[in-house]
Amino acid sequence: PTPSINNKYDFEIASARCRKYVLRATQYFKLFNVKNIVLAMTGDMINSDRRLSELLNMATNRSQATVLAVDIMSHVIMELNKEFNVSVTCVSGNESRVNQIHETDEIMATDNYDWTIFNFLEHIFKGAKGVEFMRGAARENIVSCNGQNVLVLHGESIPKSGVERRVQQIIGKWNNKGISIDFVIFGHLHSARVGDTYARSSSLVGTNSYSDDNLQLISRASQNIHIFHSDKSRDSIKIDLQDTAGIEGYNIDKSLAAYNAKSAGKNKKVTVIHKVVV
Repeated sequence: PTPSINNKYDFEIASARCRKYVLRATQYFKLFNVKNIVLAMTGDMINSDRRLSELLNMATNRSQATVLAVDIMSHVIMELNKEFNVSVTCVSGNESRVNQIHETDEIMATDNYDWTIFNFLEHIFKGAKGVEFMRGAARENIVSCNGQNVLVLHGESIPKSGVERRVQQIIGKWNNKGISIDFVIFGHLHSARVGDTYARSSSLVGTNSYSDDNLQLISRASQNIHIFHSDKSRDSIKIDLQDTAGIEGYNIDKSLAAYNAKSAGKNKKVTVIHKVVV
């Protein structure tokens, strides 16, 4: 996603922030003797390219970005799986849609780079011990965490203000279907927020030009973890990822991550294949 003037972001930074998240989360999980974790991907893992500002600031095209995202996330899952059983679930974000129009229909919601990343990861870890991929709806998924029903969604239907009211409406919708929801997690806005019945994660990116200028949000790169206890209590913790000094990121294919693919060729050595002398 397009960074703001106060924030730098590229795939190497993304890799380092993911590594920091895994290392810090592991410390908390071990503290509470956690054995099983759910990795919930709440969407927008790939940015939109509909706006001119997005096109001008793209680190690479979205197809190559998808491959890089799969690469980074596979490292995340492998490192977590060294200590824990990992279940992975995914919902589609609005910025990651393939088409220009964002549809709510299930078929259109899966025409999405988030869904592609999830499927590639599932293929990579097919048969891996201690790794499970939980397929569900592309828009909203419910996972059970230590006896508590957690609703996972992207969050574009939840406004910046009036969050509690909208979350209560969503919980009421599911209650009407006979399913009790204990907690709701989502993302979408580049700003972390933790409530009694919900938690919104910020972005791995941190602030960008849209959240900074259009939404007027001051934010930092971060992600949340949630620990669900057997007594039905839960702890939500925001892990700050803005600064990655001293963190060694995962190895990624730097040829795919060359900043701004449109001009990357200018940095390559030019070879003359035919020379005419007049």
